[in-house]
Amino acid sequence: MSCQHTVDVGAYLFGSLDLKERAVFERHLGDCGHCQAEMLRLAPLPGLLGGLTLEDVENLDEIPADPPRPGRDQRRVLIACAAVLVLLALAGGLFLLRPAPAPPVAAPVTPSLPPTWTSKDAATGVNGQAEMVSKSWGTEMWFKLGEVKPGARCKVIVFDRRGQREVGGWWGSDHAADERIPGSTSFRVDQIDRLEVSDESGLLVTLRP
Repeated sequence: MSCQHTVDVGAYLFGSLDLKERAVFERHLGDCGHCQAEMLRLAPLPGLLGGLTLEDVENLDEIPADPPRPGRDQRRVLIACAAVLVLLALAGGLFLLRPAPAPPVAAPVTPSLPPTWTSKDAATGVNGQAEMVSKSWGTEMWFKLGEVKPGARCKVIVFDRRGQREVGGWWGSDHAADERIPGSTSFRVDQIDRLEVSDESGLLVTLRP
């Protein structure tokens, strides 16, 4: 019966395991006879390959098809050939058998919501809400107002941070409580200091960032 960790023996011998993988394999090696036997079988490879020169590798394809009885130099080249073949087979096995790293998981993209300004005026009891939507031409506004007397004619004045002002919209107060009222201004959202909503009687509520 073989051990699935024997594929790590070659990587261990050639220093391809990182520190964590090396520590795990060394603990496993102490109790696994299969990996110990594989270690003894492959242990000479690093030394054999370390003794190769560039000339040895370049001359690997010059071995004759029917060579005479090998002498000392020919035996060295044959050993080098065998070592290179074993190393290539081992590297191929490591590449095929070791699991591929899991692809990174992309973080979900959460769409940003338009800023919403809310306020309630203690004196009038009117509560207001304005959703501010940035546009290329300025800012689109969507209002919800509560506790406004029916039959009133309301308007919103938009003030920027330099003290300039614009009328952002007019509307009548006879509308459903959940109805959104549109408005607009040429000021960008980051330029706006406050919104003042009023009717004929005066200021109803002020909205700020």
